[in-house]
Parts: sequence; structure tokens; C-alpha cells
Amino acid sequence: MLGKLLQGGELGQWASFVSPAFFNVMPTKPLWQRAKGLARATRDPDRFARAVNARRALLSRSLLTLTLETPATRGSERPAPAHAAALAPDARAAQVVELYFHQILHGDTSLLDLRQQAFSGAVPLVWRPATWVAEWDPSFIAALRQIYEGFYRDDTESFRAGLRRLNLEPAEQVFRRHFGDGQRAVRFEVKHFVSTFHQVFVICRDAKVSLHPDFLPLGLYLASLYDHLERLGASVDVAAAFEKASVLEAEAAPANPGL
Repeated sequence: MLGKLLQGGELGQWASFVSPAFFNVMPTKPLWQRAKGLARATRDPDRFARAVNARRALLSRSLLTLTLETPATRGSERPAPAHAAALAPDARAAQVVELYFHQILHGDTSLLDLRQQAFSGAVPLVWRPATWVAEWDPSFIAALRQIYEGFYRDDTESFRAGLRRLNLEPAEQVFRRHFGDGQRAVRFEVKHFVSTFHQVFVICRDAKVSLHPDFLPLGLYLASLYDHLERLGASVDVAAAFEKASVLEAEAAPANPGL
């Protein structure tokens, strides 16, 4: 069903990651509209270009060191020198997790493609995402940020408030187990991701609550992240990645044109 909603294509490949219980907690019409919007965005080069430019500007103010390139620049790029250093799996995994958090914490639009093939393996890491763009509903992304910030900054009230805003409060313990205590050396496994969200959807279904349609693009975003990191087989200090991604320098003030 999800593959049909996304009208086939590359996005539809993630259908197998989604629990059937997802459709029990997602109102049909908003889900259908959200899926159609995601599919349309993949065919809108202007929208993609705007999203890339906005993300590149935010990355330039961050501590992240990767380079964002678009399909238009691929043909003109120079091949990496034969002696170019390869990025170690742990370092690459850490940078991808930093990027995941950076896109959640900053801006209102995210590029969803974190698949392994969207990145080079050299230093610095180069990201060339497919045209998968999600414009987040302001209330959804604000609550999601509150959940992450509450957890990683040990603010229980903020964590619970974010869950409550997204109707996830019944599944608090599942999220706590999923995040876990050992955030300094996390290995990402697809089966863990699938199992966690299946439990969340079942609990929400039994509690008779509905979820926001932006859980669809969030699920696709997370699926590409987990698939990439499982393939790397590396451990990640997730807490450190969150802290690094949270830093954003203030925008430079515009030059004074004078009187």
C-alpha cells in the first residue's frame, strides 16, 4: 500500500520497513495527501534546488564538514585523486548521524536521502542526495525537536511534552528503551528500527490515538539512515553527534549600505 501511495519510484522501496499497524494510526486522507506531496516533490527540480540551497546555507553555519552537491554539479565534478584518503566507517557513520540531526534541528525543509549511495567515501564526505524533499509542518517539527532535546539534555518534562504534542505519550517507555542509556557507542540495525516503530504504532492504535502525517517522511528519512549505518557496521556516539549538530552560528548581519 505504501509503495502505491508513493506512486512507485525509489521512495516506494522503503515500503517493507513500515509496520502494517502504521495504517491503523494514520488518517487515510491526510496520509494520502502527504504521500502524493512527497511524490510530486521528487519531480520538481526548482523545489529541490531551493531545498538544497537552503540546506547548504545552514550547513555553512554549522560544525559539520561534509559537502552538499546537487545532480547538476555531478557531471562537472573532478574525480577524487588516486591518493585521496578514505573516510573510516566510524567517522563516516558519525557524520551521517550529525547530518540527520542537523536537518531535524535546523530549517523547515529536509532532504530525505541518507542512503549509502548518496555519499562518497572520501575525505571530505560528499553528499549527493536524490530529489526527496520534505517540508515539515511547523507544529510537528517543533515537537520532534522537543523530544530529541529533552532526551539528550536530560530534560524529562520537555521530552514528555514533545511526546504529548505528537500523541506519542502512551509509547514513552518504548522510546526510552529505543534511545537507551548507552548513547556513546550505538550500532544501528534495521530490525531494531522496524521493531520499535511497530511497537509504537500498536500502542498508539490500542490507545485509539491518531498520528501526524509527517511521520511518513520521518519514517522514510529514518529508514534511509538505518539502512546506510547498518551497512557500515560502525558504532556512533549519538549524544556527541546531537550536540555537534545542534550548534549553529548566527547569520552574518547584512552590510550597512550607508546613509
